[in-house]
Amino acid sequence: MSVFAGLLIGIAGLVYLRVGGLAGAILFAFGLLCVVMCGAQLYTGKAGYLPYRDVVRLVVMLAGNAVGCLLAAYITSYVANDAVAANLDAILTSRLAASWHALIVTSAGTGMIMTLAVYGARRNNFLPLLFGVPVFIMCGLPHCVADAYYYGVALIADDFKVAMLEAWAWAIVGNYIGCNIPRWFMGKAFEA
Repeated sequence: MSVFAGLLIGIAGLVYLRVGGLAGAILFAFGLLCVVMCGAQLYTGKAGYLPYRDVVRLVVMLAGNAVGCLLAAYITSYVANDAVAANLDAILTSRLAASWHALIVTSAGTGMIMTLAVYGARRNNFLPLLFGVPVFIMCGLPHCVADAYYYGVALIADDFKVAMLEAWAWAIVGNYIGCNIPRWFMGKAFEA
C-alpha cells in the first residue's frame, strides 16, 4: 500500500506538471483524497500518527512511496510536453537553490498541513484534504513524496543531480517535524 500511495501522489504530480498553477494544485488534491479513501500508506499521512518508535516502519513506507513515484515518473516519460518540462524545471530549480535550513522550515509547513488534512479526514471532514494540498503547493512548500516523483522524472529524463538526494533528505526531515507539530501542540486533544 505504500507503493500504491506513491503512485497516486506521482499521478497527482503529473497532473500538476501538465496543468500547473492553481488549477493543477487543486487537481493534485485528487491524489491525497485517493490515498485516504483507499487507506494507502503515505509517509506524510502517517508520520504524525505513528508512535516514535515506529521509525523503521516509516522509513520502509517512504521507500515504498518512492518506488510508486518512480512508476509514475515512468508513465510521465510517455506524456511529457513543454508544460511538464517548464513546471518541472521551476520546481527543481527552487528545491536545489534552497539552503538545508530553508528546506527543513518550508517542509515542516507541508508536514503540518498534511497532518491536519488527515486529522480532518479522520473526523469525516474532507475539506482540509481538498484545500490543504493546494495551500502547500501554492506556497511552494516541499512535500518529500511529491518531490520523489519530481526527482524520478528528472532521473528518467537523464537530468538527475546528486544534490537532489540532499534536498530530498532535508525535505523528509522537515516533513517529519511538521507532521508532528499538531501532536505536540494539541496534546491529548490530537489523540481524541
